Amino acid sequence: MVVAVKRNVAGLVIVFVGAAVVQLAVSNTYLRYVKPGMRWMLLAAGLILIVLAVADVLADTRKKPEGEEHDHSGDDGHGHHGLPKAAWLLLIPIFALLVVDPPALGAAAASRQSPVASKPIQPKSNSWLADNPQGGPVNLAVRDYSVWAVWEKESMKGRSFSLTGFVTPAKNGNWYVTRMGLTCCVADATAFMVEARGQAAPPKNQWVTVTGEWAEPSKRVDGDVAALTVSSVKSVTAPANPYE
Repeated sequence: MVVAVKRNVAGLVIVFVGAAVVQLAVSNTYLRYVKPGMRWMLLAAGLILIVLAVADVLADTRKKPEGEEHDHSGDDGHGHHGLPKAAWLLLIPIFALLVVDPPALGAAAASRQSPVASKPIQPKSNSWLADNPQGGPVNLAVRDYSVWAVWEKESMKGRSFSLTGFVTPAKNGNWYVTRMGLTCCVADATAFMVEARGQAAPPKNQWVTVTGEWAEPSKRVDGDVAALTVSSVKSVTAPANPYE
């Protein structure tokens, strides 16, 4: 009886794990943990966990001998039928995933990384600038601007750009427009930061769209940091997918 009850509880825990994974994928909350392309894998994994757990419990129930349900000899005082009460604490983080809305990585995570732009492996084609006539701001991902504003200066000079990201405060009143980039999941998240000049810093973690002109990168001991002379700052709602 002890083994049967423990197995049923283990199956219940796995069902909750599967349900939590499915809920994250369906509600788009998974975008705070992994890249969009992993949605279907998460759904499949969650459903497989639920199906396997239910099938295991049903198969185990059918195998129980008659009269076994009346055998309480396994109750040793540690919980129901020998199951330690502490084991139920394992359900707390699972329920937390189902009911708590976790925030995406923000300024706290970004401030622990360097704003220096890494050198790209290959030069970037200028076609993306050619498609945007001179005079109008180019809507550009923060990660792209943070790299090409440093390593493709001649292509960027004299151009206006529009960037959307969250505010990361720096020293001496400076601040960055920031986006986190993922290779696979939040465990490998990289901060891409652009120094915003000419405007006062909005509140920390506030999502903004800034428009301005390319500026000479800031020099640091460990490298150069992309910069933008900002002419306007507009507060916006965080996008469904906060990562780039």
